[in-house]
Amino acid sequence: MVDNSKQFTHIRLTLTKEGTAKPATGGGGKKLNPTTARNKSDRWGHGNKLKGSVNSIVADWQSSIEERKKEDKPELPDARRIILQVDPDTFDPDILKGYGIEVIGDLEDGYIIGASADLELTKLEQRIKQFIKEQKGGCSVPEIWEIFEGYQKIESILSPELLVHWDAVEDEQIYIIDIGIACIGNSIKLFDYPIKKDDETVDSYSEKLNKWRNKRDTTYEEWDNLKSQREDELIIFVEGYQGQILSIVDGDTPKFIELPDSFSCRIQISGKGLKDLVFNFPYIFEVSEPDEFAELIQSQISSQSTETTFELQPPQKDAPKVCVIDSGIQERHPLLRAAMDSQSSTCWIPGKSDQTADYVSNGGHGTRVAGAILYPGTIPRTGQQQAICWLQNARILDDKCKLIKQLFPPDLIKEIVDLYYKQYNTRIYNHSITGSVPCRTRYMSAWAAAIDELTYQNDILFIVAAGNLSLNNRVGNTRLSILDHIQANHLYPDYLLEDSCRIANPAQSFQALTVGSVASNYYNNPPLTSLADKDKPSAFSCSGLGIWDTIKPEVVEYGGDVVTDNNNIPSLNTPDAVCPELVRSTLNGGSSIACDQVGVSFSTGKVTHIAACLEAEFPDESCLLYRALIVQSARLPEWTKQSDVNLFHAIRQIGYGIPNLDRAIRNTPNRITLITRGERRIKARQAHIYQVQLPQELISQGEELEILLEITLSTKAQPRRTRRNKRRYLSTWLDWDCSKKGEASDCFLNRILKEYDAPENSEKGEGLFTWTLGKQKNHKTIKEISRSAGTIQKDWTIVKSYQLREAFCIAVVGHEGWDNNPDASVPYSLVVSFEALNASVPIYSSMVEAQIPLEVETELTV
Repeated sequence: MVDNSKQFTHIRLTLTKEGTAKPATGGGGKKLNPTTARNKSDRWGHGNKLKGSVNSIVADWQSSIEERKKEDKPELPDARRIILQVDPDTFDPDILKGYGIEVIGDLEDGYIIGASADLELTKLEQRIKQFIKEQKGGCSVPEIWEIFEGYQKIESILSPELLVHWDAVEDEQIYIIDIGIACIGNSIKLFDYPIKKDDETVDSYSEKLNKWRNKRDTTYEEWDNLKSQREDELIIFVEGYQGQILSIVDGDTPKFIELPDSFSCRIQISGKGLKDLVFNFPYIFEVSEPDEFAELIQSQISSQSTETTFELQPPQKDAPKVCVIDSGIQERHPLLRAAMDSQSSTCWIPGKSDQTADYVSNGGHGTRVAGAILYPGTIPRTGQQQAICWLQNARILDDKCKLIKQLFPPDLIKEIVDLYYKQYNTRIYNHSITGSVPCRTRYMSAWAAAIDELTYQNDILFIVAAGNLSLNNRVGNTRLSILDHIQANHLYPDYLLEDSCRIANPAQSFQALTVGSVASNYYNNPPLTSLADKDKPSAFSCSGLGIWDTIKPEVVEYGGDVVTDNNNIPSLNTPDAVCPELVRSTLNGGSSIACDQVGVSFSTGKVTHIAACLEAEFPDESCLLYRALIVQSARLPEWTKQSDVNLFHAIRQIGYGIPNLDRAIRNTPNRITLITRGERRIKARQAHIYQVQLPQELISQGEELEILLEITLSTKAQPRRTRRNKRRYLSTWLDWDCSKKGEASDCFLNRILKEYDAPENSEKGEGLFTWTLGKQKNHKTIKEISRSAGTIQKDWTIVKSYQLREAFCIAVVGHEGWDNNPDASVPYSLVVSFEALNASVPIYSSMVEAQIPLEVETELTV
């Protein structure tokens, strides 16, 4: 029998040109906000209003210092918090350094949390005076609308859940909370990269570069020292209230989760100390309650037969390793045993380091997830099969499938990656664990940001669950159950679009691949019917959009559904007919295979299976490529093509659709996929142009073939948690564009570089094609979202073959985020597919022949 798997492999994309856009010169004329314009025209009135606020704040600070001494409260750092309301469209928060104010938090609604070590606010007052007198230095003052005391606007710091209960906080009660501390500093500055002058010698410029690099290294050291100082200040403050840091410890030294601009930790403190912390600790930008963990969606016991003679064979010695972060695994299970890398098994629950088994009652949880990774469809009953990967067991959940509050999720994730990536070179991590309430959208959470930072630092891929809705148990004030929605007359699937059904922490992570669930079949046994039809979103699957309008979940798999008896007060259940078939733990008795649970946890494991297969197929490629190929392989189900379907709503519920292993790994005679190979890196203001040669017979004017064109860009960058959107959260962000009809590669590059500094909402055009999503919102197909919001960017369109031209080009463009170091670059993977919708048209072979090596032209500057 002929093996066709190698006949239609992916082929390499050719980089043909690259260039760099010049920095923008001159201003441009953004229309002033009416409030800013009014302030600018009323210098005396606005300036004196701000001066009055400053004087009042300074006086309050002085009196509060005396009060703290009298009350013998713990010493605060030598700074105080201040809150500013600014023009959200034009004000650059980094300007505040010149005002003597460190930016602690930059909020979406135009509020900035700041801290000043100058308790007289001298520089701020000076700028206001310069504005009043029309002197140089006060030009940004009209964009500062209001100035508040630091204890005001605490809703900017507290999580929504904690804010609801804030008035009930009792002084003597002990609380466990998660906090975020900013540590950018006010005097620490990364200086701009030196620009070579036209008449400057190479030696002179090299000397300037070396001085800049030395200053940069010194700046990084100062940041590290500042973090250490603020960690010490926090410890002193917490211990002053007889509290403690609950992060995982090495000996007696607390460990903090550190990012370039902040650190996070979990603390235990009295209510009195908590109030003081929230109102007065100057560098705090977030306070939240620890995540509660989502309940399992239990079902009735399956009655199906589980007799099997099937034998699992061990993976190849160098097969991919998948770390399962969960409730443990029954490692001696006959359906898992051969694939277990038991020497690496670890338990992080204090006092139970040797207990790595899955002790969750009624068949376990981590065991089921592990089974979904090995057996994404049905489980074989006879014969033999070699496992695709080695399973590694990282147990962090207890026998109730909960994480004890003494453990801080970001800490755990870092510890796990430090162990498994560095010691075992494990690159794929299945993370079917989420909080029970909707993720917050003000800041990236510490948990999600830790995943982003670890993904940036290492060649790894986290595959995370979107989160589940409970059948009938409401969680707090923010997560309604399915029964709550039905009783409130919220119809399926519309209720999945409500805020209470938003994805759960840490599914909002920018650099993880987030997975939702769809139903595999429709159950109809009157009066019992399932809520979802086949391929529609599971009734329990949490939906997007994610933070900052990212498409989350990106993909979905079959995780089951929910059945109702259709009574006025319905009874909800999950009979085996709507449950996926899963491996089941037998530690507490019962069958080894069952259809007795549903959940996004198991659809996540099925996508992890695809990732493991990709690593086995492309072992030397980056995880960015694996993520890109999974998303590239995903397709929206047929029901989304019906005329009455709101495609925006469908994408919120199921992302880019259901991935397909065969499409991810190989092609067919009528489909070809081109990929970047090896590590590709790009800097801000750079553009990389890739060219695909199309055969003449495909683009002939006489042909009217319909071609599905799909493009996916996968990238990663370093996060900065105190910032409010993608442009400020990421060190560098990317997007992509493609050439217009008949546009040569050099002309395309020139156009891309010239348009680099054009306003984001300007009409740049999308060339020849009508993309489904488009680069910006208000695109004519779907106006509410764009493809460029996240770090995985897919778009697709159907074109007539004669509309294509022989040289089809795609540009990957780097944009400035928070990192102003022009040496900084970020990696990416790009995937492009052409598919003839008439399956009998063999485009693969003709396109392979058309790809010819092209010379790379570099350093074209426009």
